[in-house]
Amino acid sequence: MNIINTSLVFIFTFLIAQLSFASSCSVDLEGNNMMQFSSTSIQIDSSCSKFTIKFKNTSNLDKEIAGHNVVVSKSSDFDELTNLVDPSNGMNEGFLPSNSKVIAKTPFLGPNESYDLVIDVSRLNSGDNYVFWCSFPGHWGIMKGDLNL
Repeated sequence: MNIINTSLVFIFTFLIAQLSFASSCSVDLEGNNMMQFSSTSIQIDSSCSKFTIKFKNTSNLDKEIAGHNVVVSKSSDFDELTNLVDPSNGMNEGFLPSNSKVIAKTPFLGPNESYDLVIDVSRLNSGDNYVFWCSFPGHWGIMKGDLNL
């Protein structure tokens, strides 16, 4: 009986240890009234095949006035992409036209709306620099952070 209890304790401890060292393939991120993200840096574990940014707009302003979203791109493409922002592209498109340099993006969200942005990690290279940013006009100067693999 003692051997069984010892074995069970060992197995249980091993399983708990494995869970605590498991990589997290998601992160919570919020955008607020101050045009700020809740984090300025996101780290993606290279063992993840997909990574989810669980984004929530905690602002109380209508999305037509000051919606928030998340766009993921290479840092080197940031200036080019911000120059493409145009409201005629639509709110669901984050005011951005279809462009292969956009790795992932959410639509604009209004107060307390949430969106799970799933990133295909195979589109990221460990040697490149990436950013996440809000494409609402005027927001990306403040609402911008580093995304690292």
